[in-house]
Amino acid sequence: MKQFLLYGHGGAYNHGAEAIIKCTVELLNKYYSGSRIVLSTHFKDQDIEFGMPVDEYCERDPNYLEVDRHSVQKGLYDRLIYRSTLDRITKDTICLSVGGDNYCYDNWRKWKIIHETAIERGALSCLWSCSIEPSMISEEMVNTLKSHHMITARESMTYNALKEKGLDNVVACADIAFLLETKQCNVPENFIIGNTVGINISPLVVRKENSDGLILKSTENLIQWIIKNTDMNVALVPHVLMATDNDLTLLQDLYNRIENKKRICLVYEKLSAAEYKYLISNCRFGVFARTHACIAAYSSYVPSIVVGYSVKAKGIAADLGLEEYVLPIKNLIDDHSLLTMFTNMIYNENELKRILSERIPSYKEKAYVTKIERK
Repeated sequence: MKQFLLYGHGGAYNHGAEAIIKCTVELLNKYYSGSRIVLSTHFKDQDIEFGMPVDEYCERDPNYLEVDRHSVQKGLYDRLIYRSTLDRITKDTICLSVGGDNYCYDNWRKWKIIHETAIERGALSCLWSCSIEPSMISEEMVNTLKSHHMITARESMTYNALKEKGLDNVVACADIAFLLETKQCNVPENFIIGNTVGINISPLVVRKENSDGLILKSTENLIQWIIKNTDMNVALVPHVLMATDNDLTLLQDLYNRIENKKRICLVYEKLSAAEYKYLISNCRFGVFARTHACIAAYSSYVPSIVVGYSVKAKGIAADLGLEEYVLPIKNLIDDHSLLTMFTNMIYNENELKRILSERIPSYKEKAYVTKIERK
């Protein structure tokens, strides 16, 4: 019986991460029926709450995690923090680093430790459905990436950057979350099926904005324009609700700024990724900071703008021919930039729906990557 170890997962309150895990497990069960699946997680309680379909969990060591928080030398205790994860690795294990963009951040070396342990013990090691910021790819990272048995790059910007660095273990794919099925749920009051604009903003984009308050003001202007000039309603849709990275806090602030509450709703119920996708799939348009909220829209043929800061947002949109509907956070220079792009999207609604309906079916097929094998 094969054993899969999925690691690099931060917890299901990040519903993009939830979608990646659930779609990955479904694909593994299709290819490797009867396998045992272990999930290394930062927040086991979140994953149990949202019904992760795995056989076993392993968690960080809380004692060493606390020691690490007070250490000036970050990374010194990583092997001890992830000891239970490392203990699960045998020569018969297939390790998948499922964090998506974990190699886009300075702390990527903690995942390197798990990968190197897999290699040392003769296990297979794969970087799964990933994006990597090209400017982050150092010589040290290249050496680590080359030693993976397979890297599945979820957009062409990452794929091309890795190929240019001489990697021959890279496979082009689509984000595995494109395969997520919807799950019906109750729609909120003031949500008009087929005539609602889904909107999401995140603390991540706020931290990267050019001036304080610009994202909130731009989004508020957009909502006021929609209410005044169209018959559409607005739904504020969170997609990450982690304690230190909570979309709902910002969206509540935004909701409070809008006087006409009859045309707007705030989604505050605890929903799964599939239920969020159900709501997004019933929108007419989307404006999203979270890439996986935008993936839910794209895969449901909902024209959308992504307020992006990352290679994954830009790369996925470019692969679909929708790059002009990405608003890089550095390009948000005034509180009308977002509205200008939105009005352009309305004007081109039919063309965008045509593009999505033509390209998404074959694009989703790219998420069914080949089996994981040794080169």
